[in-house]
Amino acid sequence: MHHILVVLPMDEKQQALLESKAPDAAFVYRDQKTVPEEDVKNADIILGNVPEAYLKNASKLRWLQLDSAGSDKYASLPVFREERARLTNASGCYGVLISEYMVGAALLLSVGFHRYRDQQCAHLWQDGDQAKTISGSRTLVVGLGDIGSHFAQSMHALGSTVTAIRRTLGDKPSFVKSVHTLQDLPALLPEADIVGVCLPQSPETMNVFDAAAFAAMKPGAFLINVGRGSAVDADALAEALRSGHLGGAVLDVFQPEPLPVDHPLWDQPKAMITPHIAGLDEQPDAHGKIIALCTRNLEHFMKEEALESLVDLETGYRKKQ
Repeated sequence: MHHILVVLPMDEKQQALLESKAPDAAFVYRDQKTVPEEDVKNADIILGNVPEAYLKNASKLRWLQLDSAGSDKYASLPVFREERARLTNASGCYGVLISEYMVGAALLLSVGFHRYRDQQCAHLWQDGDQAKTISGSRTLVVGLGDIGSHFAQSMHALGSTVTAIRRTLGDKPSFVKSVHTLQDLPALLPEADIVGVCLPQSPETMNVFDAAAFAAMKPGAFLINVGRGSAVDADALAEALRSGHLGGAVLDVFQPEPLPVDHPLWDQPKAMITPHIAGLDEQPDAHGKIIALCTRNLEHFMKEEALESLVDLETGYRKKQ
């Protein structure tokens, strides 16, 4: 009999549908923040993120379904590396939610809403710099996965010319002018007014945006990062903003997290910082998609079918199916 640990909030209808996919299994529902280690040790199927440390002793585990798109912290664990268990993530569940955060960030930076908020706090009535428009701009999307594709499509709809970078070339979507690989980044940066970063964490993406990359960017350009903090050298970014070379940045991810309290980005008026909230799984649209994915994948598992969103442990990306 399967012992299934669920650490995601579900209503009675969602639980009933989930349990119908494995009618002979024993289900245990726990709060994600307080799940006991003993429950993790006893489960052979876990739905939802649990502390990585607990998985070192999870000898019974056969499959872990993450509720996050990022999987780098889990992919290196022996239980997956030794192929004792399979690992799936929630890639595909956050595209709409996080891309809308990015579009909002692009509009905020283009109009300068953050500067006017600062002026409001200072009780200051004063014209700012001339607003820019998304229409007629050039957007570079670095990481054309689920999130990046939704962002690219939205920016295209707003009148921006979109260029994209992804791991492999493949087919070009209709809403993208051209697709490139990461090696082309230095040549593409000088042309972009808005750079949206949606990269997962991997050896190839560490500090891709360093001092040299920022120097190559178009003067006054904007940076938006929702992927992984490790892709951006925060010190170099702070200097690029301080010097006036970059026009602004909206950042939701950092390395490390939380961002140290003495980091200069906190006091940088051209930066907007959010505490890794762009893709909160409690948001109804994303949460509903995650629960639906868990339900479909449990059915696949019980029928010994291929699982959706299986993680490639070497790249950290979702495997192509």
